Amino acid sequence: MIGVQFNQVGGEPLDLGTVGVLDSSMDGFDAEGSFPNEMRVFDGTDYTYYGWSGSSGTDLLDNADLDNQWIDTTELAPVDEEMKPAQGFWIKSETGGTITLSGEVPTADTIQADVGIGWNMIANPYPGAVLVENFGTLDSTFAGFDAEGNFPNEMRVWDGENYAYYGWSGNSGSSLLENPDIDNKWIDTTELAVTDDKIEFGKAVWIKASSSGKITFSKP
Repeated sequence: MIGVQFNQVGGEPLDLGTVGVLDSSMDGFDAEGSFPNEMRVFDGTDYTYYGWSGSSGTDLLDNADLDNQWIDTTELAPVDEEMKPAQGFWIKSETGGTITLSGEVPTADTIQADVGIGWNMIANPYPGAVLVENFGTLDSTFAGFDAEGNFPNEMRVWDGENYAYYGWSGNSGSSLLENPDIDNKWIDTTELAVTDDKIEFGKAVWIKASSSGKITFSKP
């Protein structure tokens, strides 16, 4: 299994069915009645599953209207849903290949996304890599390093094999870090310092939040 987290590109919602197009080497609905390539979208509680249709000339759907798009895996039909800016998703692939993400390059100076209590899959809506420390700014409702020595708000970044862990520092006036140089940044949870780590373009991350609010991305 290949598990990769991706983000949709741009500052406007995109049609979920065509948010990421897989190359022709990645198969659609197969002879066993399954989808070798799946998309999984997390809504904060559960996953919704979609399957890559492939081409009607090479799969069992035999319906050109469904060619090369993400479809409902139960109804084997198109989906009428949107992918929001800064929303991430999983691609599970049995073969691997290339996915093409499309969308208008955002021109706004900032883009905000909702963060709910618990797990959120979030992505940088602007093209280009970004330092972990600058991966979006949580608003003041989100606490930093606390009296128990924990980070109530965490980021987890998957590299294909393992997770790297980061914590939201908060404000030095309201957390135990007492270091204004690392105010309101994602930092290494062991060293309690910023790192040189980057989140590459097209990568999404998990954010585990203790409260709800907004995350703001700034145009590079």
